[in-house]
This record gives sequence, C-alpha cells and structure tokens, in this order.
Amino acid sequence: MKKVPFSKHLLVVAVLATAIALSILEACTDKSEKAAIAEGRELFLSYCAICHGENADGKGSMAGLLSTPPLDLRKIAQRRNGQFPEDEIARIIATAERVPGHSLGEMPAWWETFKKAEHIDDPAVVRQKIEHIVAYLKTIQE
Repeated sequence: MKKVPFSKHLLVVAVLATAIALSILEACTDKSEKAAIAEGRELFLSYCAICHGENADGKGSMAGLLSTPPLDLRKIAQRRNGQFPEDEIARIIATAERVPGHSLGEMPAWWETFKKAEHIDDPAVVRQKIEHIVAYLKTIQE
C-alpha cells in the first residue's frame, strides 16, 4: 500500500473546510437576504401599497385620488431596458425625487416619514429600511 504524504491529507482537509465555510456563509447570506426582502415587503405593504397597490401594480386604493397615477413598480426594470437601478430607486424613495411622469410632489419623502413614523434616529437604520424596500421591489420585476 502506497503512503499518501501528509501534505496531501492537509490539502484535502483544507479544501473540505473551505467548502463547508463557504456553504455556511452562503446559507447565512441567503437567510439575511430573505429577511431583508421580507421586511421590505412588510414596509411596502404598510407604507406604499395604499397608492401603488398590494401587488405594486399602481392600483392602490388612493391611486384614483392622485393627479399623477402611481407607477406599476413591477415594471421598473422593463422601463429601463432590463436594468433595475437600485441606487436610483432608493434615492426616489428616500427623497421623493421628481422623476418625469412620476411625482408632482404627492409622494412623501420616506426618509423623513420613516424617521418619524418608526421613531428612528439612526440614519443607517432608515437607509437599511429603504434598501430592504428596494430589495423587495427588485424581486417582483416582470
């Protein structure tokens, strides 16, 4: 029987340990990503659905009262050649940035709204909540 050098055993152990560590890291990332999307959905339903609709189709119960109809948020990427601009969407949500065909000032600046409604003093927490809404919106693109 031929002896296998110790260094080869060590290499096999190192490869297996790396694979296990990567698997654990991926599972943790998936869990935190799923949690972020779930929170984003809950925030969307609580704050955005009244205008944009529960399905984000732009047909919320308040939509008919607005001078500019809310957009179908399921088609953000479609309107942008298949790209979902996360930073731009976060900025629009946070500041109610006026976008052609979107806002005449009827959409609130959610940055300030979240701070007050959720009693948040930490800007990082507000930013995270907005990022979670963006993560959710990214998952519902058609």
